[in-house]
Amino acid sequence: MRQAYMSEVRPKKALGQHFLTDLSVSRRIADSLLAEERTDVLEVGPGMGVLTNFLLARPEIALMAVKIDQYLINF
Repeated sequence: MRQAYMSEVRPKKALGQHFLTDLSVSRRIADSLLAEERTDVLEVGPGMGVLTNFLLARPEIALMAVKIDQYLINF
């Protein structure tokens, strides 16, 4: 798997893509989930995984990320 940088990837208008890049916003979103026991979370369009990493750090969250952009799957 290859690490990508936001400068390498352009959002695709046809997919309605917008990439979340702000780490503090991503952390606040993940921290806002009130999960005390196992909670299933579906992340649609994980982009470059900025939010995904914070969600994966929470052991009580069972995360499934769904992506349709085949190009970004490798990242």
